[in-house]
Amino acid sequence: MARHRKVWLTTLVCSVVALGVGALSESTVHAGDCMGRFPEGRFGIPLSHQVVVSGQLAVEGFSPLYLTKLPVSVSEEEICDDVYAGDVFRMVETREAGTLLAGCIGDFDGRGGIGAALLMKRRRDGAVIPMVFRSLAAGYEISQLDGITDPYGFGKDRSIWPGPTCLPKPLSGVFESAIGGKVKVVGDLFVVGWKTYFWNPGSGRFDAILTSD
Repeated sequence: MARHRKVWLTTLVCSVVALGVGALSESTVHAGDCMGRFPEGRFGIPLSHQVVVSGQLAVEGFSPLYLTKLPVSVSEEEICDDVYAGDVFRMVETREAGTLLAGCIGDFDGRGGIGAALLMKRRRDGAVIPMVFRSLAAGYEISQLDGITDPYGFGKDRSIWPGPTCLPKPLSGVFESAIGGKVKVVGDLFVVGWKTYFWNPGSGRFDAILTSD
């Protein structure tokens, strides 16, 4: 199980939980049994998805990162409520059967096109950088985001996935963070580490709001 507890989103989505090893003994619930909490697309992108098959999720000098799913040891199936993304996924560099792209998909600007938010590894120095592919009429606009702020998870163990995980646009059009305030949004959002990102049509860029510390 993950050794660090980190809340990446709000109460909608959680990530890593610290569960004592001694409490995990009676049975094993496999990752797939708890995957109702982690729907593909919001948590990892299937390699068969059209955004991947298109071949356009590429940046010169960068390589994609992938996710594998782990078996999760819990005492009862009901404990799936206490299983978090950091317990289910591990980040790897090699594409294999059953892996997912380390990211998520969404309509980030509210115009109906499906884009992707990914983690990618820079080849020259190994830095892991969040990238966003915002859907346009033809292809994608690519944005590179700030470094990952998550020292208690990914910062210590680079196999722990800090996101991006996607959130649907709130019906009210307002996203609220318990620690970062409220912001009007036009499309879906995504979370990387302690921050939730959204498209700001006024500035023409992705801005962030703090959602965990």
